[in-house]
Amino acid sequence: MKNFIANHPYWSVVILFIINTLVAVPFVALFKILGKDIEPLRLIIPIAQSVVMIGIIYKLGWLRVTGFGTRIKNIHLLWFPVVIAFIPVLLYGTVAIPASGALFYTLAVLFTGISEEAEARGLLLRILLPKGIWVALLGVGFLFSVGHFTNLIFEDFSVLDMAEVLIATFGFAILYGALFLRTLNIWPLIILHALHDFIFVISGTAGPFATQPLPTNVHIVMAIISGLFGAYLVRNITTSSVLAELESNQSQ
Repeated sequence: MKNFIANHPYWSVVILFIINTLVAVPFVALFKILGKDIEPLRLIIPIAQSVVMIGIIYKLGWLRVTGFGTRIKNIHLLWFPVVIAFIPVLLYGTVAIPASGALFYTLAVLFTGISEEAEARGLLLRILLPKGIWVALLGVGFLFSVGHFTNLIFEDFSVLDMAEVLIATFGFAILYGALFLRTLNIWPLIILHALHDFIFVISGTAGPFATQPLPTNVHIVMAIISGLFGAYLVRNITTSSVLAELESNQSQ
């Protein structure tokens, strides 16, 4: 597998992206056939995807190379995504959520954070990194955005809604990719990703308890600022230096 990844990095990221996406198919099909409410799949699917992605990373022997270590560099840079994450609550406050719902969606966004960060910032970014920092950031950002078409399983989106989601997720993908390259650790990104999604849920701006969507202009501005901050973070780093540090993590 390592040889194929080294020789065919672009094909590798596409294949792994498709594999992770297809993990959801049998669960959705089964629930549809049985006529069951698909809401539990918000937790079941990311758990399954987490197992698959981390299993592949483990098989490759890349746990530390993909950021699953204890060392975190430049932790002070995490202030920005924390501020961005809380904007929906600062604007709209919170909505009432039953305790059982709060627990369920806490677990759902946590495993979503694990599955999406393990795939995007852990595995795919590492595979494309030898091709250059911006090839990796833009390539993974594109796939990360396209992957959010799976939201159509749970919610109805218009064409404009999906365009907004694609633009917004691309901006956040650039930020999170840049943060990974500066911190060299996946755990803060998993926590921040889960926090970001949970804030959307409890603010009622997205998800099953939505009362009003986050205005498109606010969402897009958040994404643009995030992408620009991500670009600023990687302005002075090189591919060789990042790869060298990731490899040094492997030997620790």
